[in-house]
Amino acid sequence: MVTKQDMADILREVRLEFIETTVERLTTVDNLITAMMESRAGDDELLELQRHVHSIKGQGTTFDFPTVTKVAHRMEDYMETAHSLGVQQLKAVQRFVDAIRGILESGTDPADTEAAAILADLPVTAWAAPKIATPREVKLLIVLPKGLQRKIIGREMASCGFHIFNAETPVEGLALAIEHKPDIVVASGVMTQMSGKEFAWVLNAVETTKHCRHRHQCR
Repeated sequence: MVTKQDMADILREVRLEFIETTVERLTTVDNLITAMMESRAGDDELLELQRHVHSIKGQGTTFDFPTVTKVAHRMEDYMETAHSLGVQQLKAVQRFVDAIRGILESGTDPADTEAAAILADLPVTAWAAPKIATPREVKLLIVLPKGLQRKIIGREMASCGFHIFNAETPVEGLALAIEHKPDIVVASGVMTQMSGKEFAWVLNAVETTKHCRHRHQCR
């Protein structure tokens, strides 16, 4: 018979294994970033880096590190909205990696206040318009399947200084909308879980998101 203590020991061991495995994964990411900064890497290395980040994002909350998931998600959005990943952008990417490592090495997910400070200190968007002195304090949530259309919209809006968040499904989009309270939401008119119009109705029904301006004309 498995006791509560046995279960707690098992969960602790699995959690420690996640920390150890992820820190090793971050070391690989460090090496990939260094290689890319020194122009010793190409598309294959970039894809490998993206796979590592996606895995970390998917596992963070499962192992009781929701802030790790949030940082990894921000890192994905940052890289997707960059028109290119030059030295400046890669240095910013490194800051996300360092933030994740710091959380894991502490052994526990930070409290809400500390987590908010960590997220606030991260690069916002890899916007590339040199004429803009500072990014606008406008949050834009894009709810579209990952692909060329989302990338184009995200990059163009990021180049205008908007803070971009990406979601692949309405359910993920609603969770991000509740968490980040975006000023504007752009969603596909046709989605598998619900239509863009239905998604707009949901946003209007939720107290924390009904202020969002939304468009659902994308196809």
